[in-house]
Amino acid sequence: MGYCAVEDLRRILPENVRIGDQNIGRPVPGRPGGSGSTRSNISPNEAESYILYANQYIDGRLRPFYSCPLRRIKSYETFLETDVAAGTSVTVTVNDSGAFIRTDLVRLQNKNSMETAVVLETPTITTIVLDTVTGTYLTADDSKISILEYPDPIPITAARLACSFVLDRLFVAEQAPDVSTYGKTQRNLAREAIDDILNGTVLLFGQEHTGRRFCRGSLYDAYKSPAEIQKGQSKE
Repeated sequence: MGYCAVEDLRRILPENVRIGDQNIGRPVPGRPGGSGSTRSNISPNEAESYILYANQYIDGRLRPFYSCPLRRIKSYETFLETDVAAGTSVTVTVNDSGAFIRTDLVRLQNKNSMETAVVLETPTITTIVLDTVTGTYLTADDSKISILEYPDPIPITAARLACSFVLDRLFVAEQAPDVSTYGKTQRNLAREAIDDILNGTVLLFGQEHTGRRFCRGSLYDAYKSPAEIQKGQSKE
Protein backbone atom coordinates (compact mmCIF):
# COMPACT_ATOMS: atom_id res chain seq x y z
CA MET A 1 0.00 0.00 0.00
CA GLY A 2 1.28 3.48 -0.84
CA TYR A 3 1.07 6.83 0.86
CA CYS A 4 -2.66 6.99 0.10
CA ALA A 5 -5.49 4.56 -0.64
CA VAL A 6 -7.61 4.00 -3.75
CA GLU A 7 -10.53 5.49 -1.82
CA ASP A 8 -8.57 8.75 -1.54
CA LEU A 9 -8.35 8.88 -5.34
CA ARG A 10 -12.11 8.38 -5.62
CA ARG A 11 -12.67 11.43 -3.40
CA ILE A 12 -10.52 13.69 -5.59
CA LEU A 13 -11.30 12.44 -9.10
CA PRO A 14 -14.22 14.06 -10.96
CA GLU A 15 -17.55 12.30 -10.63
CA ASN A 16 -17.50 10.95 -14.18
CA VAL A 17 -14.14 9.21 -13.65
CA ARG A 18 -14.73 5.89 -11.91
CA ILE A 19 -12.37 3.35 -10.37
CA GLY A 20 -13.75 -0.18 -10.36
CA ASP A 21 -14.11 -3.50 -12.15
CA GLN A 22 -17.32 -2.68 -14.08
CA ASN A 23 -16.23 -2.99 -17.74
CA ILE A 24 -19.63 -3.18 -19.45
CA GLY A 25 -21.70 -0.01 -19.55
CA ARG A 26 -25.25 -0.20 -18.22
CA PRO A 27 -27.31 2.72 -19.61
CA VAL A 28 -29.77 4.26 -17.19
CA PRO A 29 -33.34 4.39 -18.55
CA GLY A 30 -34.45 7.86 -19.57
CA ARG A 31 -30.94 9.10 -20.28
CA PRO A 32 -30.24 8.78 -24.02
CA GLY A 33 -26.88 8.55 -25.68
CA GLY A 34 -25.38 6.25 -23.05
CA SER A 35 -24.83 9.18 -20.67
CA GLY A 36 -26.00 6.99 -17.82
CA SER A 37 -23.28 4.39 -18.29
CA THR A 38 -21.61 3.11 -15.13
CA ARG A 39 -18.57 1.77 -16.96
CA SER A 40 -15.35 2.08 -14.95
CA ASN A 41 -12.47 4.10 -16.39
CA ILE A 42 -9.61 2.33 -14.60
CA SER A 43 -9.34 -0.74 -12.39
CA PRO A 44 -8.27 -0.71 -8.72
CA ASN A 45 -5.01 -2.42 -9.70
CA GLU A 46 -4.24 0.37 -12.18
CA ALA A 47 -5.07 2.96 -9.53
CA GLU A 48 -2.57 1.33 -7.17
CA SER A 49 0.07 1.55 -9.91
CA TYR A 50 -0.49 5.30 -10.20
CA ILE A 51 -0.22 5.60 -6.42
CA LEU A 52 3.15 3.84 -6.71
CA TYR A 53 4.26 6.42 -9.30
CA ALA A 54 3.23 9.19 -6.90
CA ASN A 55 5.26 7.50 -4.14
CA GLN A 56 8.31 7.45 -6.39
CA TYR A 57 7.98 11.15 -7.18
CA ILE A 58 7.56 12.11 -3.51
CA ASP A 59 10.46 9.93 -2.37
CA GLY A 60 12.70 11.34 -5.09
CA ARG A 61 12.00 14.92 -3.97
CA LEU A 62 12.24 14.30 -0.22
CA ARG A 63 15.19 11.89 -0.06
CA PRO A 64 17.85 14.66 0.29
CA PHE A 65 16.28 15.65 3.63
CA TYR A 66 14.27 12.64 4.87
CA SER A 67 14.87 8.92 5.03
CA CYS A 68 12.58 7.37 2.40
CA PRO A 69 10.24 5.62 2.03
CA LEU A 70 8.46 7.48 4.79
CA ARG A 71 7.00 5.53 7.68
CA ARG A 72 3.64 5.59 9.41
CA ILE A 73 3.54 7.27 12.80
CA LYS A 74 1.21 7.39 15.77
CA SER A 75 -0.58 10.66 15.20
CA TYR A 76 -2.93 10.14 18.16
CA GLU A 77 -3.04 7.72 21.09
CA THR A 78 -5.42 7.21 23.99
CA PHE A 79 -6.21 4.60 26.66
CA LEU A 80 -9.22 2.30 26.39
CA GLU A 81 -12.07 3.10 28.74
CA THR A 82 -13.56 -0.43 28.68
CA ASP A 83 -12.27 -3.94 27.94
CA VAL A 84 -12.22 -5.06 24.29
CA ALA A 85 -12.89 -8.68 23.29
CA ALA A 86 -12.19 -10.46 20.01
CA GLY A 87 -14.83 -10.35 17.26
CA THR A 88 -16.08 -8.43 14.25
CA SER A 89 -17.66 -4.97 14.28
CA VAL A 90 -16.20 -4.48 17.74
CA THR A 91 -17.15 -1.37 19.69
CA VAL A 92 -14.30 0.37 21.49
CA THR A 93 -14.89 3.03 24.14
CA VAL A 94 -12.43 5.90 24.56
CA ASN A 95 -12.44 9.26 26.30
CA ASP A 96 -13.00 11.16 23.03
CA SER A 97 -13.48 9.63 19.56
CA GLY A 98 -13.22 12.95 17.70
CA ALA A 99 -9.77 12.17 16.31
CA PHE A 100 -10.94 8.92 14.67
CA ILE A 101 -12.41 8.88 11.16
CA ARG A 102 -13.95 6.08 9.12
CA THR A 103 -11.31 3.99 7.24
CA ASP A 104 -8.56 5.05 9.68
CA LEU A 105 -5.91 2.42 10.37
CA VAL A 106 -5.56 1.98 14.14
CA ARG A 107 -3.39 -0.09 16.45
CA LEU A 108 -4.61 -1.86 19.58
CA GLN A 109 -1.87 -2.77 22.02
CA ASN A 110 -1.06 -3.69 25.60
CA LYS A 111 1.97 -5.05 27.43
CA ASN A 112 1.77 -8.44 25.71
CA SER A 113 0.19 -8.10 22.27
CA MET A 114 -0.51 -5.72 19.42
CA GLU A 115 -2.63 -5.68 16.24
CA THR A 116 -4.08 -3.34 13.67
CA ALA A 117 -7.68 -2.77 12.62
CA VAL A 118 -9.76 -0.42 10.48
CA VAL A 119 -12.36 2.02 11.79
CA LEU A 120 -15.82 1.31 10.38
CA GLU A 121 -17.60 4.23 12.04
CA THR A 122 -17.66 6.50 15.08
CA PRO A 123 -21.31 6.40 16.21
CA THR A 124 -20.85 8.55 19.33
CA ILE A 125 -18.29 10.96 20.76
CA THR A 126 -16.84 8.19 22.95
CA THR A 127 -17.18 5.01 20.83
CA ILE A 128 -15.43 3.57 17.79
CA VAL A 129 -16.44 0.51 15.75
CA LEU A 130 -13.54 -1.60 14.40
CA ASP A 131 -13.82 -4.17 11.63
CA THR A 132 -12.03 -7.12 13.28
CA VAL A 133 -10.23 -7.72 16.57
CA THR A 134 -8.43 -11.01 17.18
CA GLY A 135 -7.14 -10.48 20.73
CA THR A 136 -8.41 -9.31 24.10
CA TYR A 137 -7.39 -5.94 25.50
CA LEU A 138 -8.09 -5.14 29.14
CA THR A 139 -8.02 -1.72 30.77
CA ALA A 140 -6.12 -3.30 33.66
CA ASP A 141 -3.22 -3.89 31.25
CA ASP A 142 -3.09 -0.21 30.24
CA SER A 143 -4.39 -1.08 26.78
CA LYS A 144 -4.22 1.70 24.20
CA ILE A 145 -5.57 2.52 20.77
CA SER A 146 -3.65 4.75 18.37
CA ILE A 147 -4.06 6.10 14.84
CA LEU A 148 -1.41 5.02 12.35
CA GLU A 149 -0.92 7.28 9.35
CA TYR A 150 1.64 9.05 7.23
CA PRO A 151 2.40 12.61 8.35
CA ASP A 152 0.46 15.47 6.83
CA PRO A 153 0.30 16.44 4.00
CA ILE A 154 1.75 13.27 2.45
CA PRO A 155 -1.55 11.33 1.91
CA ILE A 156 -3.35 14.17 0.11
CA THR A 157 -0.20 15.02 -1.87
CA ALA A 158 0.14 11.43 -3.11
CA ALA A 159 -3.56 11.30 -3.98
CA ARG A 160 -3.35 14.55 -5.98
CA LEU A 161 -0.34 13.31 -7.95
CA ALA A 162 -1.92 9.93 -8.70
CA CYS A 163 -5.15 11.58 -9.84
CA SER A 164 -3.26 13.91 -12.16
CA PHE A 165 -1.55 10.93 -13.81
CA VAL A 166 -4.90 9.16 -14.27
CA LEU A 167 -6.59 12.22 -15.77
CA ASP A 168 -3.76 12.88 -18.25
CA ARG A 169 -4.01 9.33 -19.53
CA LEU A 170 -7.78 9.50 -19.93
CA PHE A 171 -7.62 12.83 -21.76
CA VAL A 172 -5.14 11.48 -24.31
CA ALA A 173 -7.34 8.41 -24.83
CA GLU A 174 -10.30 10.67 -25.62
CA GLN A 175 -8.30 12.66 -28.22
CA ALA A 176 -8.54 15.71 -26.02
CA PRO A 177 -5.59 18.01 -25.18
CA ASP A 178 -2.71 15.94 -23.86
CA VAL A 179 -2.91 17.53 -20.38
CA SER A 180 -6.03 17.90 -18.25
CA THR A 181 -6.51 21.33 -16.68
CA TYR A 182 -7.91 19.71 -13.54
CA GLY A 183 -4.99 17.28 -13.51
CA LYS A 184 -2.52 20.13 -13.92
CA THR A 185 -4.12 21.94 -10.97
CA GLN A 186 -3.84 18.86 -8.77
CA ARG A 187 -0.21 18.39 -9.77
CA ASN A 188 0.62 22.03 -8.99
CA LEU A 189 -1.04 21.76 -5.57
CA ALA A 190 1.00 18.63 -4.85
CA ARG A 191 4.24 20.29 -5.93
CA GLU A 192 3.52 23.32 -3.75
CA ALA A 193 3.02 21.02 -0.76
CA ILE A 194 6.33 19.27 -1.46
CA ASP A 195 8.09 22.63 -1.87
CA ASP A 196 6.74 23.69 1.55
CA ILE A 197 8.29 20.55 3.03
CA LEU A 198 11.64 21.15 1.32
CA ASN A 199 11.92 24.79 2.38
CA GLY A 200 11.08 23.93 5.99
CA THR A 201 7.64 25.51 6.15
CA VAL A 202 6.11 22.08 6.82
CA LEU A 203 7.81 19.52 9.06
CA LEU A 204 7.12 15.82 8.55
CA PHE A 205 6.56 14.73 12.13
CA GLY A 206 8.18 11.48 13.24
CA GLN A 207 10.46 11.00 10.21
CA GLU A 208 14.22 10.49 10.18
CA HIS A 209 16.31 13.34 8.78
CA THR A 210 19.16 12.78 6.33
CA GLY A 211 20.18 16.38 5.58
CA ARG A 212 21.52 19.29 7.63
CA ARG A 213 18.47 21.53 7.32
CA PHE A 214 17.11 20.41 10.69
CA CYS A 215 20.42 20.42 12.62
CA ARG A 216 20.87 22.72 15.60
CA GLY A 217 22.43 26.00 14.59
CA SER A 218 25.20 25.55 17.17
CA LEU A 219 26.48 22.51 15.26
CA TYR A 220 27.42 24.54 12.19
CA ASP A 221 31.15 25.37 12.01
CA ALA A 222 31.70 23.81 15.42
CA TYR A 223 35.23 23.56 16.77
CA LYS A 224 36.74 20.09 16.54
CA SER A 225 39.19 20.67 19.40
CA PRO A 226 40.25 23.46 21.81
CA ALA A 227 43.48 23.84 19.81
CA GLU A 228 41.53 25.56 17.03
CA ILE A 229 40.60 28.48 19.28
CA GLN A 230 42.70 31.59 18.67
CA LYS A 231 43.97 33.03 21.95
CA GLY A 232 43.77 36.78 22.40
CA GLN A 233 46.74 38.95 23.40
CA SER A 234 47.03 40.35 26.90
CA LYS A 235 45.94 44.00 27.22
CA GLU A 236 47.78 44.79 30.44
